[in-house]
Amino acid sequence: MKCPGCGAELQFDDPSKPGYIPFEVYERRLAEGKEILCQRCYRLKHYGKLDPVKLDENFIGKLKNVLGSFKLVLWVIDVTDFEGTYRKEIRDLVAGKKVIYAVTKIDLLPKAITQTEIKEWLIERIKPKYPKDVRLISSLKGFGINSLKKHLLSFGVDKALVIGVTNVGKSSLINKLAEHPTLISPFPGTTLGLLRRKMKGARFYIYDTPGITTSDRFSDLLSVECQKEILPSRELTRKTFKPERERAILIGGLARLLVDYDTKLRPIFQIFTYEKVKLHETKSEKAEQLLKERVGDFLIPPCSKSEVEGLEFMEKEFEVDEEHELAFPGLGWINVKRGPVIFKALIPRGVKVVKRPRLVKPKR
Repeated sequence: MKCPGCGAELQFDDPSKPGYIPFEVYERRLAEGKEILCQRCYRLKHYGKLDPVKLDENFIGKLKNVLGSFKLVLWVIDVTDFEGTYRKEIRDLVAGKKVIYAVTKIDLLPKAITQTEIKEWLIERIKPKYPKDVRLISSLKGFGINSLKKHLLSFGVDKALVIGVTNVGKSSLINKLAEHPTLISPFPGTTLGLLRRKMKGARFYIYDTPGITTSDRFSDLLSVECQKEILPSRELTRKTFKPERERAILIGGLARLLVDYDTKLRPIFQIFTYEKVKLHETKSEKAEQLLKERVGDFLIPPCSKSEVEGLEFMEKEFEVDEEHELAFPGLGWINVKRGPVIFKALIPRGVKVVKRPRLVKPKR
């Protein structure tokens, strides 16, 4: 039996796969003669909630089918986690489409960075065909919303498909753009549910897709509850370090950095991260003890020791000068004020660390 909402075969075993419905719910609805929807479609229909999906070949194939009906795509990217949310898989997927890049959470960046500097940095990273397609957004403060609406309406189409990974601020942005009524829009031949929202004051529809889950961000290692606790709602914090050789810097319980350098002067660098992430400098031997004993209470994130039990850690080395930064997707980044610095990073296997062109100039 197939779900009438998405077309997936109903199944009772795996909630993470399409077509899942608890068996007792299936039996009850069958006995009552009610419509039998899978759990995901039920939540979509009755609560307007799109459950996240994995960024795998299965999902990409379904999204390709949906994309055929759209000329315009609104890709939502988090400026505080650029490397985690601007992804090659999505870039390849939307190739050939008209893409507007809505870069959210710019209000969380340090105020010393101007909007011109932010946009120039983004254009250099994204390399859009037209620079005006990169839009700076703060859903919290309403910045850039009206300008984005006008830009979307300027293409002479009546709809856009919205995509983005989880925790990127997609729902907050859509709520600013759209009127409240929500319609379910199942596309034939796919198991990808969409939410259709009408733009305020215009005959234009925004089709929201499920948030895409990833596995290579540091935040992906945390429970949903811990992610909500950690992820930022106010300006990023920053802490300056001027460590001696072989001193250890702990970024919560998820990363340990041993510092080395080949210059006479000690390096200076800043770590930009979220308000509730614990940054701690200590002796290298003390760091080992802290990572064994204080993860989940003093060293946050994770929010509990059980979240990192079973993780395998590995060491990677990075040399970073004043022209570059070291980004830890889903956690923050390091900006070098005086370098170069050699970071010997102990990180969980499977997450990525990215050396990138600097966003924050050294003298800032």
